[in-house]
Amino acid sequence: MDGIILALGGGGVRGAAHNAVLDVLSAANIPIVGLAGSSAGALSAAVFAFGLKLSPSTMSDWLKDPDLERLQKSGVLDQIGRYVDFVRRPYLAEAKSLRQGLRTVFGEARIEDSPIPLAIQATDLHTGDLVNLRAGPVAEALAASSAVPSIFPPVLWHGRLLVDGDVAEKVPITAAKSLGPYPIVAVDISNKPELSEPKSALEAALWAGEASRRRLMSVMLEQAAVVITLNPDEPIETFDYTKSDLAYELGKLRAKAALPQIQGLIQLSEPAPVTKSWWRLWPSRSQTQETQTITSQTQHDK
Repeated sequence: MDGIILALGGGGVRGAAHNAVLDVLSAANIPIVGLAGSSAGALSAAVFAFGLKLSPSTMSDWLKDPDLERLQKSGVLDQIGRYVDFVRRPYLAEAKSLRQGLRTVFGEARIEDSPIPLAIQATDLHTGDLVNLRAGPVAEALAASSAVPSIFPPVLWHGRLLVDGDVAEKVPITAAKSLGPYPIVAVDISNKPELSEPKSALEAALWAGEASRRRLMSVMLEQAAVVITLNPDEPIETFDYTKSDLAYELGKLRAKAALPQIQGLIQLSEPAPVTKSWWRLWPSRSQTQETQTITSQTQHDK
């Protein structure tokens, strides 16, 4: 069957734009034969792959972390270098609410049992290697893919410390390519680059890291058939949960503009319906593979 593979990048609450893109493509009967996601993109990919119907506001209510809300309201995320815990602890938020929310949404679901082939991208904190998770508990994989360094604790996965997939590749083109020989539609939900001067040495260092990731991303995006970019006029902060609806509407606008290009990638016909049902949230634990990296390294449950 003809179809496309989606590569959905990270961006916190801007991930609501991914939901809008998926809604637009579904309404246009675009067959999606694979989903790769990093961080917020991994969450949207998993929600769609398992056929869950959650509004952006509902997802925010279930997944937002009170520690992050407290930091956001106090302005700490904007002036993180002044926050004493930043130098005393390896992370600022415990992520307990986030992980509980993921378990509430996905239960015992496993990546390998997804009705649509699914790849969740994380990064090995020690080596910097991209880790392409193709099997194992969805909730734990999403926690790893969303573990922003210095904000959330890393996730231990079979002896490896995993963090946010964006560290290795902001839009998961490599993971998308592992899902099959289909055209890749990439969705980049980044804010526009800052044009002002940094206010502190730490901010300058953070911006330098972001600039490096942007450069790598631009190279990787050349491998996608179509690229949808969010580019909000005003920055939508990563943990500003009040802006999820705004991100969704902007994502819908960008997806509709890109729809003719996407339709041109495939020979549109009536796609075979994908069965998505709630029972898939509690699959049998019949398989033992947990992790598959892009180098085909496989580890097994202990």
